[in-house]
Amino acid sequence: MTTEDETSKSSEFPETSITVYGRKSDEVGSEAKSILGISDDDYYGTWLSMGVMRRLGFLFEGGVESAGGLAEIVCVFAIIVAVLAMFAFWSVAVVFLSVFILTILSGGAAYKFIRAVYITAPIASMETSKIDEFVVKQLSQGRFVRVSTSSEVGAITNSASTASLAFKRGIQFALFVATIFLVTEIIYFLMNQHWLSGLNAATADFEIMILTIFGIAFLIGVIIMDMGVLLRRNVAKNIQ
Repeated sequence: MTTEDETSKSSEFPETSITVYGRKSDEVGSEAKSILGISDDDYYGTWLSMGVMRRLGFLFEGGVESAGGLAEIVCVFAIIVAVLAMFAFWSVAVVFLSVFILTILSGGAAYKFIRAVYITAPIASMETSKIDEFVVKQLSQGRFVRVSTSSEVGAITNSASTASLAFKRGIQFALFVATIFLVTEIIYFLMNQHWLSGLNAATADFEIMILTIFGIAFLIGVIIMDMGVLLRRNVAKNIQ
């Protein structure tokens, strides 16, 4: 039996069948409607930070409602303000700087990840030839596109989906490493009264080792991302 909470969550985050990175929702939407025959309710677009923000919506939906007295309400609002402040700091210190660096290291491709369009119409309701046509259209315009299934589509669509998945996972891993590094820096500063920089003579060797580990981990994300970028370019060349 499905509960009311489960129903609301499923309606808030419908299952995605096709994801397109790199263009505005109205541009992708008009092409999806003309090729795939979907409606306006079958797709939506969001920014990277807004996608994360949506997942913090539980603070606004249930936090205040579950609070009892005035003191509890004040505490809930304080938590919400703190979360929003940390989210804003994370957006600038991690997302903006990391995506900027990744954009340079990917030849300008990484910035496309910050804007995505999600098509939620079921794959089963679409013609395979139309899905392939839609994917080719996106590839020809420099977009990353991923179809959630590999059983009902052609080779080009499968290759494009693999490229987009590698592109996505590489950036996500790099952002994860950058987030952990930021937390480590803050904790290290609070404990040692100086930043983890390798410039302190007493702890230089240890700090350089930690920085090297984070650097290698970040580089792994860059390599995975660039593999996706190169694979997408190869697929795009093949369709030309």
